[in-house]
Amino acid sequence: MTRHRSPEERRAQILDAAKKCFIRDGFAHTRVDDIAREAGLSKGGIYFHFSSKREIFDALHDLEYERNMAVLASIGQEDIPASEKLTRMANQMVTYFHGNEEHRRFLIVLGEMGMREPEVHARILDSHRSYVDALTEIIEAGADSGEFRELSPRGVAMFLKLLIDGIEQGFALGYEIDIPDLITTGLALVQGGLLAGGDR
Repeated sequence: MTRHRSPEERRAQILDAAKKCFIRDGFAHTRVDDIAREAGLSKGGIYFHFSSKREIFDALHDLEYERNMAVLASIGQEDIPASEKLTRMANQMVTYFHGNEEHRRFLIVLGEMGMREPEVHARILDSHRSYVDALTEIIEAGADSGEFRELSPRGVAMFLKLLIDGIEQGFALGYEIDIPDLITTGLALVQGGLLAGGDR
């Protein structure tokens, strides 16, 4: 007998199927029928949980955003030096990018949609600002404690966010990346410029 799934489990099933379809066929060429077939559900079963294909896409973006912000929030609350927070953030982010091919490929679809659809673009910008805000708090804490030298916290946070975006894109495009070297060398470069009394 098939186990009845909760609404949350059913939504997750639909989102997982939709992500596969969007990655394989692109947003424009994916139909709700395709998502239903991939999920093993009826078309009505999809519409019971989501009003449109676009709502499904937005929900996938929200999941990625919430995961990233949860990582930052967790690290930000730890009672450790700001430089250690940056190290942990780098390790977690790079490990996630490397180990999650679907995430990497979905980012390409998300970027394409952001260039075509103003509403998607606005949602991406909102996510970007929230991420930069969270990074700014870490940089400000490091500067206040004397661990980091006096630089614009917002400027440093923006630089780090753009660096992260570039690393994400590199993984998405299949660049050959030596992960231990990337983390060690990248952190040495960033922290060498941030740490008070560091070489500069």
